[in-house]
Parts: sequence; structure tokens; C-alpha cells
Amino acid sequence: MKAGVLSASLTLASLALGAPALQGAAQEPQWPAAPASAQQSSNSQPPSVELLTRLAAAGDLAAQNNLGFYYAFGKGVPQSYREALKWLTGAASKGFAPAEVNLAVFYEKGWGGKVNTEEAMRWYRAAAEQGNATAQCKLGNLYHNGHGTSRDDAAAAGWYRKAAEQGNAAAENNLGAMYHHGMGVTRDYSQALDWYQKAAAQGLAEAESNLGVMYEDGLGVERDYPKAAALYRDAATQGVVRGEFNLAVLYSSGRGVPLDYVAAYLWFSRAASGGEPLATRSLKNLETVMTPHQKEQAQERLADGQDASLSEAQPNPALNADTMSQR
Repeated sequence: MKAGVLSASLTLASLALGAPALQGAAQEPQWPAAPASAQQSSNSQPPSVELLTRLAAAGDLAAQNNLGFYYAFGKGVPQSYREALKWLTGAASKGFAPAEVNLAVFYEKGWGGKVNTEEAMRWYRAAAEQGNATAQCKLGNLYHNGHGTSRDDAAAAGWYRKAAEQGNAAAENNLGAMYHHGMGVTRDYSQALDWYQKAAAQGLAEAESNLGVMYEDGLGVERDYPKAAALYRDAATQGVVRGEFNLAVLYSSGRGVPLDYVAAYLWFSRAASGGEPLATRSLKNLETVMTPHQKEQAQERLADGQDASLSEAQPNPALNADTMSQR
């Protein structure tokens, strides 16, 4: 049975006042919304650094948090973790939950210093106890991975549930994985399916891959290879490594999709490049049954950077738009 994927959740917490959350460290950060005390027209730009600095110096906690964000990513100011930490610590010490989460990220990642998972856990907990869903999910991750504390899957599941009940997609996925594998909760495929579907409905690619596992293995739902393949494809085209690997397996066996060694080779190659250890061995095994022409096709398409789903065979049926999935 394939393992479900636990989402790493967000890398940086939402900024104050409804700013979009970051999904990855390499992603361009989003500008935070203007502090409520800043006067703006409906079509105005984000507040200037000068305005934020004045508000932050006057004790505006949202401005302190957002100014810390600006310094963390060098937006309108020279990049400085020291300045970022100063402003975030100021807001977090006053109990401002978004700043508590962002400060926790600094300690978890070791930005501007050494990794300190104990401090990360302290600040995530402070925000989580105020009901911050991002912090609750991140705290669940720390408990599940045993970072900053001993591993405690029951505690992890409890925090995931709190965040999931607020609609946090990563927590929905992770709670689904806990039910899928009976970690910290009694194994329950129906519950796993339900939480995976909720996360997938929000577009979480890991959830689509995990839901594909449920359909492929017939866990909590009738086995459906074409639907599993469609879910894996959705996840794979968004770069989920296990989605890439599982889709390759289906292409190599002709389950749910036409048998297509070239497509299988390309998806195994992508998964191998993404660090999936089984993909390299699968590539070697696949090469033993491929014809010289198929190998040539695969190498040409790899060199051209073509999408692995572009195959001479007919593609598998499209996923029904009403279906939510994850893996």
C-alpha cells in the first residue's frame, strides 16, 4: 500500500489584515494589505515603507508585523533578518498572532541564526492557542515529526483537527493521512477520504495525489483506476513527486491509462529528479522492456522538455470536475 503524503503546510504565515499566505520559500512573497490605520483609496498601492515605519514605531502591531515581512524579503528596504526579527519580535511579544507565526518560521528555518525548534514550537503554540489555523497545522507538523519535542501523533492529529475544522487545506490533508495510516487516531478510510476530498477541493495537489491512492487501492471507495490516474495526473502536473511516480506506475502497467512505456519513463524521470528513491530503480527495470525506438522517443522528449502526458497513446479520461482528490 502506498503511503499518503503529509503536506509541509505553509512556509510563512499569513500577514496581517488578510494578506495572502506564502506557499513556498522560493515563491515571490505577496504584499501585505495596508494597516487599518493607514488612509487609502480603493485603488491605492500597498503602504510605503515610510508609513509602515511610522505606524510601527507608534506601536501598531500589524504595521510591525508587515514591516518585519518587508525586511525579511527585502521589499522596498535592504533585506535584513536582524531588522525583520526586531519588528516581528516586538509584535509577537504583544500577542499578535500573525507575528507569532512568522517569528516561529524564523526559528524553524534558522533565518538570521541557528535553527531553534524549541523556540519555533513556543511561538507556534502561542498563536495556535489563539486559534490561528496556520500555527495549529505547523504545530501538528512539529509533533508528528518530533521536532522540538518528542514525537506525539495523537497531539499532532489534535492540532491538525483544530486547523482542519477552520478550513486549512494542509491540515485537512494531514488529518486525512493520519486517518489513512492510523497515526494518532484509529484508522478510518472513510474519514481519510473525506478530509482528502476537502483539501483537494481547495486545490491542494498533495491531497489529489493522496486521494488517487484511495481510488487505486479501493480504500473507503470502490477501486477506480481511471479516476486514480486522473488524480495523479492533476498532482503530477503541479510537481507532486509521488503523484508523478504513481502516474508512471499506472502507465507502465496500463491500469487506468493506455499502456505507454514512453510516458511512464518520462514520469519516472521527473519523480527521480524530485528525489523519489523508487523511481530510479523503476527506470532501470522499465528500460529492460522498452524497445530501442521507445527509448529514443523518451530521450528526445526529455531533451525537449516535453510534458510527460503528451503520448502517442490516447490520454486517460479527464477527471470529473465534481471529484475532489488528494494523495
